[in-house]
Amino acid sequence: MANQTGKFPAVARTCFGGWLCVFIALFQLAADATESPWSRVVVIGASASGGFVLSEPFGGTNTARCKLHHYLDAAIAVPHAPVKNFGTALFFLNPDALAAQEIEAATNNHPTLVVAVDFLFWFCYGEGATDAERAAHFETGLKFLEQIPCPLVIGDIPDASAATNTGIISLPQVPSEAARRAANQRLKKWVAAHPQATIVPLAEFMSAVKADAAIKLHNGILPAGKTRTLLQADQLHPTPRGAAMLALGILDALVQAQRQFPAKEIRWDTSEVFKRGNAAASR
Repeated sequence: MANQTGKFPAVARTCFGGWLCVFIALFQLAADATESPWSRVVVIGASASGGFVLSEPFGGTNTARCKLHHYLDAAIAVPHAPVKNFGTALFFLNPDALAAQEIEAATNNHPTLVVAVDFLFWFCYGEGATDAERAAHFETGLKFLEQIPCPLVIGDIPDASAATNTGIISLPQVPSEAARRAANQRLKKWVAAHPQATIVPLAEFMSAVKADAAIKLHNGILPAGKTRTLLQADQLHPTPRGAAMLALGILDALVQAQRQFPAKEIRWDTSEVFKRGNAAASR
């Protein structure tokens, strides 16, 4: 095909370049198709995600043991990049600004799964003189989540009013029962319109823990009388064992709703997940 100058004609070079582009595109599609859905898991949210212990307001050894990503990492049994955690206990100070930062950080990491179990909490709790104001702020939180381009697990809004007894949150920060129920109904409608999103029943989890009631998880049950230890004395934040149980609850909801995440690729032994996650947090 070379001409007398030894150079390929322009038409040949164009065809070669075109086929090269097609080859690269097909290779990328094949790589994307075979990529594990667990490849890049990212956590966003507030203090249940980022970890919080009242005696360590600026972080510490015990706080590290409460960070959710350690237990998600421990539960995912197939090869994956370390779970990244952009959640922060400071979320309540400025939910809008910190949500924007977390969403940007998450999307910049090209996630294959985003866990946002308590991301919406401060879009219902916190400031809001009326139920209507809280509903409007909740819509803001949902708008942020619309920027997530991959499967997403979202926690619903729990009744955390008991935490006012410990001073960890104030009474004016707590939504009315009507506002909280309205937020959860709105979340269900939103998720129905966003098939990549899955709700994890955080409200049910917290209610059971406060009552020391049984919790069903995948094919097992944590019996009544054994669950109260999953919540710290502040009535709001999970203990390290609670973070492990919450991680498995998140994954249980995910594998039931999204078929591309196989249940067989999860360690369902709560003791094993706690042991592995706690060891990683202590390094």
